[in-house]
Amino acid sequence: PILHWTEAEVWARIKASGVRYHWAYDKGMKRLSCSFCVLASREDLECAARLRPDLAAEYVALEAEMGHR
Repeated sequence: PILHWTEAEVWARIKASGVRYHWAYDKGMKRLSCSFCVLASREDLECAARLRPDLAAEYVALEAEMGHR
């Protein structure tokens, strides 16, 4: 089962099969869900901000409005 595969094994199978995958993986994302998921790693959040600076700015403004830092 894929549950026991390493990340390298998953990517090897994807590439060998020719299955199309989401472009964000090529940009550095490790997982995909919401652009700024609360469960995302710092690296994925930073990558998402680079990919969507407009949306990152909206999130920052909303958090400031709510008093979050």
